[in-house]
Amino acid sequence: MDFEKMSEEQVIQRLLEVENLPEKTVTLPRLGIPVTLRGLTGKQVFGIRERCTERKERRGQVTERLDEEEFNVALVESATVSPNWGDPKLKAKFQASGPEEVIKRLLLAGELSALGDAVLDLSGFNISLDDLKN
Repeated sequence: MDFEKMSEEQVIQRLLEVENLPEKTVTLPRLGIPVTLRGLTGKQVFGIRERCTERKERRGQVTERLDEEEFNVALVESATVSPNWGDPKLKAKFQASGPEEVIKRLLLAGELSALGDAVLDLSGFNISLDDLKN
């Protein structure tokens, strides 16, 4: 189908048919487990970014800093279909208050970053305009 020649009605119909966000299963070699991730909507990603941004005011100037660790942890927790990071057995073993704390204590920094990148890829980030044209 030539997407550039779609009518408005065809575009609307196509949007009505969208049901699921993309999913991908990746393997964490060190742990020997699959992790199934689901893409997040723009609203979800930007809400997480907002929650993980620290703002400080000093002499009338507001500075912002994204806490990248918190951002990646929140992305992974929000996008994970499986495993259940909040499982009571995991929380007990890692003496964690919730799933985000389990993720922090279980995953290495590189693993966390790689999973966060995978979530952003599934969520449509890192797509160039050339990719969108094709």
